[in-house]
Amino acid sequence: MALFRGSIRSDILKMDTTVNVILPEAHYVAPKTENRTLILLHGLKQNADTWQRMSRVESYVHPANFNVIIPEVQRSWYADMAYGIDYFRYIAEELPGMMSRMFRIPVDRDHLFAAGLSMGGYGAMKCALTYPDRYAGAMSFSGALSILEHPEAMQAIMSREEIAGILGTDLRCGDGLSIAKLAQKAAAVPEKPRLYIACGTEDALIADNRNMAALVRDLGFDTAYEEWPGHHDWEFWDRALVRGMAVMTGLDADEINPLYAAQPMKTV
Repeated sequence: MALFRGSIRSDILKMDTTVNVILPEAHYVAPKTENRTLILLHGLKQNADTWQRMSRVESYVHPANFNVIIPEVQRSWYADMAYGIDYFRYIAEELPGMMSRMFRIPVDRDHLFAAGLSMGGYGAMKCALTYPDRYAGAMSFSGALSILEHPEAMQAIMSREEIAGILGTDLRCGDGLSIAKLAQKAAAVPEKPRLYIACGTEDALIADNRNMAALVRDLGFDTAYEEWPGHHDWEFWDRALVRGMAVMTGLDADEINPLYAAQPMKTV
């Protein structure tokens, strides 16, 4: 496993920004699956370092054979903000090409995936559903998948001024910010991205995740939905990352982390 942490200049952001890169190394035992690239997204209260500090992601890149790219987006909700920076275009459009040129990793449609937790789960789904022709799949762990459509609920975690910076002063969630609307539009595409959605049964977002999983499945997306006892925390997200990687690669979860293979869970 090789780890790079650095600063890159983004033309879209018009500034330098942090990105972490984790690469599997070929001198280990040959992987059982082809090499893929995963854009791994942080949550509202986190940054580009949190996945590596709080999860075992570094130990999963080789068995799953994923190149993992972890960018920084502040508290932007992976949006092209009404009053602020175009973080979504940076993540979904600019970043994959930059990483491919720097590290010679695959970012074609068959090999590019997005994943994230909470706000990052929303961002991952947004990437794949906005650009189904660019992303092979998305993984959402405890995703806040419809909260932007309910700005009054957002005020429990963000100030009204922050929300207005994302949505505009009218606090209206446009179709380009709605996962449900994006899914309805992407459903018309012949080759749809594969989706993995997971949420803990004790998580306040469980109903939202169940509803979204049912919606995208009804729209014809190849969707794996899992839930098991868990909260909005790293114990859940680390396990969900393993299981999501297994779904996307066709590996068994115990080939990525044996500890998580036999855990009881509900697959719907």
